[in-house]
Amino acid sequence: MKVLVLGTSHAATLRRAFPAIAAAYPGLSLCFWGLPSAAFAKAAVGADGQLRPDPEDAISRRKAAEWNGQDSIDLAPFDRILLVGLRYGLRPILQMMRSLQPLEWGRRRGALGVSKGFLQAAIRADIKASLRGQNSRTPFDARFVALPAPYPATIVLEPGELYQPVTRAVAGQKSAADLMEIYEAELARAHAAVGISFVPQPRETIAQPWLSLPDHLEDAARDARHMNADYGLIAFDAIASHCPDLSGQRLQPPARPGGFATA
Repeated sequence: MKVLVLGTSHAATLRRAFPAIAAAYPGLSLCFWGLPSAAFAKAAVGADGQLRPDPEDAISRRKAAEWNGQDSIDLAPFDRILLVGLRYGLRPILQMMRSLQPLEWGRRRGALGVSKGFLQAAIRADIKASLRGQNSRTPFDARFVALPAPYPATIVLEPGELYQPVTRAVAGQKSAADLMEIYEAELARAHAAVGISFVPQPRETIAQPWLSLPDHLEDAARDARHMNADYGLIAFDAIASHCPDLSGQRLQPPARPGGFATA
């Protein structure tokens, strides 16, 4: 069974985990093709079925060769395509959540009161626009399964170069868990509407709403978002759990450590 891991720099966490994934799923043939997020956002499938970076962008073409050993990839031969690392306009969505407060949840100082339905509709519109753009560049079919970019780790709450005030503002709200539940529900709804599966970030990698455990970071001194090989195996297991054709290939059930629970 041929599986392609496709996506942004966040897809590299699965590439780091390839030895562990290959050992756990020996019946799979794994391939990786990725680009930095800005370059991946411009890569598109041509009439020949090949996914290529923007031909006018020399830096993207060079990155494609450096990261993948080839500047294009044919999507046709793969049985599964794992689309990993999209962010779905999360930054403006977080900014919106910081500024707006559903009136059904009470007043919040400094926030504009709106209906919960209004907030949901605004989040839905941003996600749909992001997914529509991706679908136009890499036309979806039933082989696709999407895993989002992970939430930043808790170190973004601390003063310093990695500090993210907007993330801190949203994660610090009493309604943070409810907001994340709305966001992920809209992600699942948007993917279902285009006929592909959506797998949320594995709960055992989440410290609290909107924040990942720092244990999974690849380089905590410099980067609060990109994850290591341990995360990559957990993420692949989460994807496989949604796909019987993948989960059936595992030699033994994965361990299920504790973590953040939405309930």
